[in-house]
Amino acid sequence: MVQELAPHRALTSSAVALAVPDERVVLETLAEVGVAFTNERQLEPVLDRLLGTALQIVRADAGSVMLLSRERDTLVVVAARGPRARTILGTRQPADRSVAGWALRAGETVLLHGGAYAQPSSDHPRELASSVVVPLALSGRLVGVMNASREPGASRMDESTARLLELLANQAAILIDSVQMLEELQRKDQRLEQLVDQLLGETGRRPATSIDLLAPLTRREQQVLELLVDGLTNREIALRLVVEPDTVKDHVQSIIKKLGATDRTHAAVIAVRGGIVS
Repeated sequence: MVQELAPHRALTSSAVALAVPDERVVLETLAEVGVAFTNERQLEPVLDRLLGTALQIVRADAGSVMLLSRERDTLVVVAARGPRARTILGTRQPADRSVAGWALRAGETVLLHGGAYAQPSSDHPRELASSVVVPLALSGRLVGVMNASREPGASRMDESTARLLELLANQAAILIDSVQMLEELQRKDQRLEQLVDQLLGETGRRPATSIDLLAPLTRREQQVLELLVDGLTNREIALRLVVEPDTVKDHVQSIIKKLGATDRTHAAVIAVRGGIVS
């Protein structure tokens, strides 16, 4: 649903006709942006490219992408195009203020004609021919807003323009969600490494060199350790090495003792971090 803050002229047949090739360009842009993100894995430059193309498609003079902070109480400008791009890039504002905040709270596209001097107020009020603010959402979860505007003297934006921008905003939301998932995975990996370091520290054994760790192990124990790191059970290791499960159990107990580990999992961690097993 597009929420319009001032009346606008009805769509003419020529305006509707323009939307057809524009939608084709939108689809091409979505494909190009997807490839760019896959190659770069960096959000800001890809969003900047997407925003630039979006402004060309909707014939806008300026625009920006604003993302919600992790606390979800602040909007941060992460991409900006137009005369004031350098000024507003990186700026922050409360998520409940201005037209951007209104669109975010309503979860609807806002089509605004004229300056944002009335409610909802803007942090940077100025006269505009019109502007479109589209919330960025994925599976109902809001992550930010994308907006585009035309300077005074330009023709007004209409609902067909808003729909085109919504298509690109949907792609931006997918990219943002993908990056946030990757960042969360990276944070989990870092926490896991910290836990491993803490575990090694608590047992009084820090990762040593490969020679220090390998020396106490026999050739058979080395083979058992490599399979243990791969996650095999004693019975599976026995089948692989063609020995009795009790023999493997003895080797595992010897490995744990020689590496100063607390259990087989701890032994595997020491082996990997110490360079015994890659």
